[in-house]
Amino acid sequence: MAQVQLVVVQPAVDEEKQVPCTAVLPINLLNEYSFSKLGSQRSLSISHKESSQTVGSVAIATFPSAVHPPTSEELATLRHVGDKIPLSAWLVALIALSERFTYYGLTAPFRKCHTHNNPRNDPLRPGALGLGQSTATRFSYLLTFLVYATSFGGAVVADGWLGRYKSLALFASIYVVGALILFITSLPVSLDHGGGFGGLVAAVIVIGIGAGGMKSNLAPFMADQCTDDSPGGMRVITTAKGERVIIDQAVTLQKIYTIFYWCVNVGSLSGVATTLIEKYVGFWAAFLLPFCSLWVALAVLILGRTRFIKSPAQGTILPQALKAFWLGIRGGFKMDAALPAAQASKHQRTVGWDATFIHELKRGLLACRVFLAWPILLLCQSQMSTNLVSQAATMETHGLPNDVISFLNPISVIILLPLADRLLYPALRRAKIAFSPIARMALGFFLEACAQAYASGLQHIVYSAPPCYSAPLKCSSNPGPNHVNVFAQTPIYFLEGLGEVFSSPGAYEYAYAAAPPRMKSLLQAVLVGMGALAVLLGLAVSPLYRDPLLVAAYAVLAGMMLATTVVYSVAFRDVAADTDAPVEEEVSDPAPEQSNTNLAPESA
Repeated sequence: MAQVQLVVVQPAVDEEKQVPCTAVLPINLLNEYSFSKLGSQRSLSISHKESSQTVGSVAIATFPSAVHPPTSEELATLRHVGDKIPLSAWLVALIALSERFTYYGLTAPFRKCHTHNNPRNDPLRPGALGLGQSTATRFSYLLTFLVYATSFGGAVVADGWLGRYKSLALFASIYVVGALILFITSLPVSLDHGGGFGGLVAAVIVIGIGAGGMKSNLAPFMADQCTDDSPGGMRVITTAKGERVIIDQAVTLQKIYTIFYWCVNVGSLSGVATTLIEKYVGFWAAFLLPFCSLWVALAVLILGRTRFIKSPAQGTILPQALKAFWLGIRGGFKMDAALPAAQASKHQRTVGWDATFIHELKRGLLACRVFLAWPILLLCQSQMSTNLVSQAATMETHGLPNDVISFLNPISVIILLPLADRLLYPALRRAKIAFSPIARMALGFFLEACAQAYASGLQHIVYSAPPCYSAPLKCSSNPGPNHVNVFAQTPIYFLEGLGEVFSSPGAYEYAYAAAPPRMKSLLQAVLVGMGALAVLLGLAVSPLYRDPLLVAAYAVLAGMMLATTVVYSVAFRDVAADTDAPVEEEVSDPAPEQSNTNLAPESA
């Protein structure tokens, strides 16, 4: 039979040199089948044109012998590098940037719009609804809580029914509707006819659902674009310069989430623009800009649909997972009690899952326990948009709005994150120093504790300065700001940014790498959902947020974060060691029977 030779291109680390390889197929396939890229361009999918059913692929086994899994000697001597980031991943990064541009652009003028009852053209404090500080703050908390809480729904929809791509399209569409409602009801004609409050309620609910659904799926969808089926996630290649290196999926994920979080922080700068637009044009124009940005995200998602790798939904595991958890609880809080063999031998019961399913649940539980420290971290970070803004208002701002200096945080992340990715991490890899996601998160926690300790010390300096001392802006004579320069806050935002450089990308990376295939969006939602607990913690400790107790409030937060850092580092040191293992040796998941993961948190 006549045959045709297909050439599959294997990307090299250096873009100028690619490694071709060939596969021989019957020529009659060309008339009946279509061919498309599969995975990270390392294989070719062969699909029937009419049924679209995939019938085969040119797999990694057809690559030249120069591309192979690393030996133990190569693991110990060769440099680990990341794979080339495909265009589809960059498109997802653009979607994430546009979505965060929308969210922060909407929320920056949100409280001012609904707090004050001043005229909309008031040059100092423009307002619209006049709900008052307390009610407007509750709406802000409601929006934040909805975003975090509904992320679980977005994860269930993606993992169980629609897949991540279709879920993103669905929730982005809902998000657009919410932003449209907020824009329309902020128009002067709507406010004059009493449509502002009803529009606010509807917009908060719809935006919360849309943003939450996107938040739980964007990060894992970006990682999906860089899948690697090599054994252990590693393979050895030769670069154009003749250097033999290990393409390491762990390093690729680290690069992916560094890019992702950098885009998130670029998007967060939209608050500067919308705050100025709100002041000089109006609230409707401030809400129009982020509304248009969201259309950019939706357009990229739709127009780039043929380029994306779309992992299909694998069916919801919740019913079986809940039943397995119940059996594990009844078996002494040990998931091994839910294994099919254990149920058959002890209870003569047949269950609808296999040992691999229980192993996946145990992996998921371990990852969830790693994120238990996250509410404390988010509670501390929330001070940047609340109490630290109020602290700045009691200091000498020299004509600057008191909330502008808070943007030093995303600016510091934007500057420091590429430095860590291009300089620090490669240097550590060359020195064979493991710096796992767990270790990076622990370092981020420590830096957060330092930031809160500095804030406590600075608050003490503010209370010690004239004219109002421990009652800033409230003294009877000359109630102006205390004589402390607002730029004394700069180290706080630098430490916050440096901590985020290590903690946040590390958390995203761990959530994706540690999650079983059927739970990737769900684990991301657990990470995001920790923010809902942080909101509740914030409400619980809010009585401390008043003068003259703020020195103690920041000190308590610093102590909580430092204690969390110590406990976290000790409790999960074995997890960190497991995550570091690929630097030294090829890693494979242990058999389910070898793990003794319990349900009880103290066993971590």
